Amino acid sequence: MKELYCPACGTPCVRVTSGTNLMEKTLNRLSIFHVRCQLCTARFQARRPGKRQTSQEFDRREYRRLQANFAASLILDQPAVGGVITDISMGGCTLLASSSLPRGTFVKLVVHAPAGHSDIKVDAAMICSIQPLSIGVKFLEFEPDDKQRMGQLVLELLAHQQAPPRVSA
Repeated sequence: MKELYCPACGTPCVRVTSGTNLMEKTLNRLSIFHVRCQLCTARFQARRPGKRQTSQEFDRREYRRLQANFAASLILDQPAVGGVITDISMGGCTLLASSSLPRGTFVKLVVHAPAGHSDIKVDAAMICSIQPLSIGVKFLEFEPDDKQRMGQLVLELLAHQQAPPRVSA
């Protein structure tokens, strides 16, 4: 079967996403799926005959989460809340942090990237889940340079974890 590539950036790091409305679910039955680039975040449609792999069937996320270990700071008001990112994607991250921020709180996030990389600033993020020791953060808005640096960081994590850059369809 032919490997899919992102039409925007040319990478094969793409992932089939779940249909959210009736039209998308109907197209899925016709083997036409929505696909999300894991690096540049472009979304496109592709025809993929056959069934989707069951490993992704119940995963609602549009981006594959990658294990990470980066320091980060949530900025709501001064002082910032520090924490450690345990997994990350272009769409969000899990942050180990002791904070009592409620779900739905809008914050800024600074990812303190590893040595040799500039910090990555997420201008708008939202707290979308609260666990006893961690916070789920959804990324909403990046400056273009920060989005590109985040894509580069995700690409390096993919390469480091030796994940095959194949479509899960």
